[in-house]
Amino acid sequence: MTEPLLLDQFIPQYDHAIVYSQVLRAPRQDCFEALVNMDILQIPVIRLLIRARGLPQRVADAVRRRGAEAREVSWPATFRVRDLGALGWIKLGERPGAELVFGIVGKPWQPVASGSGEPVAAGQFAGFDEPGFAKIAESTRVDPYGDRSSIVIVESRVALTDADSRRRFRRYWLMMGPFMKLMRPVIMHALERQLH
Repeated sequence: MTEPLLLDQFIPQYDHAIVYSQVLRAPRQDCFEALVNMDILQIPVIRLLIRARGLPQRVADAVRRRGAEAREVSWPATFRVRDLGALGWIKLGERPGAELVFGIVGKPWQPVASGSGEPVAAGQFAGFDEPGFAKIAESTRVDPYGDRSSIVIVESRVALTDADSRRRFRRYWLMMGPFMKLMRPVIMHALERQLH
């Protein structure tokens, strides 16, 4: 019997989602640990996509400063699922070796993405409904598939808190969505290579 999704406890209804899954020929625990500890900044294509994704921010900074020196984008030393808490995300829940869910409340459509002001705790995340925000949750899940294989599922959900946020996020997603969708298969391919 399949276990219920932790993700459904935090964002059961949502406005946007990206789901990517793949069968990998490795045991569940191996897949899970490899995925949550993989430093995606070590994948050249991912570094390129992240830089391309940040291009609108750099252009906005340059225009706002009118020729003054644009702010440098600071890169974390590593970028792993396990690092999300250190990057401002909230650990919402975990089933060890099977599923890990992080969330964040913010305004990703702003030139400098901003949070909700007061930090939103894990227990407040599902009920947060202050107008003007996006609730974003990232789920990493691995289910067994036969005796020696696993199904790896990576899902992102976005719930917007009002009509204005939906409109703003739609414009943002037109530009950023393609980068986010491209990253998933690249990461899975790298994971598959790492496990074999």
